[in-house]
Amino acid sequence: MTEPAPGAGSDPAALTTTAVRDGDDWVIDGRKWFITGADGAAFFIVMARTNDDAATMFLVDAGTPGLTVGRHIGTMDHAFTGGHCEVTFERCRVPQEAVLGEAHRGFAHAQVRLAPARLTHCMRWLGLARRANDIMLGAVVERELFGSRLADLGLAQHLIAENEIDLAASRALIRTAAAVLDEGGRGGAETSIAKTFVSEAVNRVVDRSVQLCGARGVSHDLPLARFLAEIRPFRVYDGASEVHRWAIARRAVRRYERTHGAPR
Repeated sequence: MTEPAPGAGSDPAALTTTAVRDGDDWVIDGRKWFITGADGAAFFIVMARTNDDAATMFLVDAGTPGLTVGRHIGTMDHAFTGGHCEVTFERCRVPQEAVLGEAHRGFAHAQVRLAPARLTHCMRWLGLARRANDIMLGAVVERELFGSRLADLGLAQHLIAENEIDLAASRALIRTAAAVLDEGGRGGAETSIAKTFVSEAVNRVVDRSVQLCGARGVSHDLPLARFLAEIRPFRVYDGASEVHRWAIARRAVRRYERTHGAPR
């Protein structure tokens, strides 16, 4: 879905890649980038605009003429297999059978993936933050400074407690959102709240862990510095925190108006 400006990013409605009917086929033209896992993928799910206000998802095999996987975009994170690549479509012809779901229903079909995908990211990076916290705890109970263990100093204890609070709150929000999805709900609001909070909380947890480990924390003797680089983009991926906050606020206002009526 992600395209260079002025194309789609956090706003899918800005989609510029197009698919036009040509007989029994569709012809896709456009440019995507930051496509995670593109290098080595066997197929691509491609979102393309099929009329002024609708999009369609297509299942396009790798090697289809007109589909080209370009450069790896260098980023601060390195954990994703296949990198983050540019992908171009030039007169890429696919049959009607390549339509995924229904034509012109791409935006709606994408929502089926977006809510649970946010939670998979939350769970992945929460696990990394918990690992960072464990490394830090191992360090502070062994390190002695100013006549006591680092773990027994008040300022250190404050940072440790803040980590525990962020980790517990993140787990609770993920469980709440997952329960809504398990019950068949859309989970848009719950996953937006979880994604926004967890993406920022895990950054705080890893950053505090780096701080408490001192020079070792910023060195490559521990994996914490690498963790920090891997976790920072999460505030951008799957919708920037600012966009989710905008959506959360709009839902809150609509909920109030449904209950109390809009002011006159």
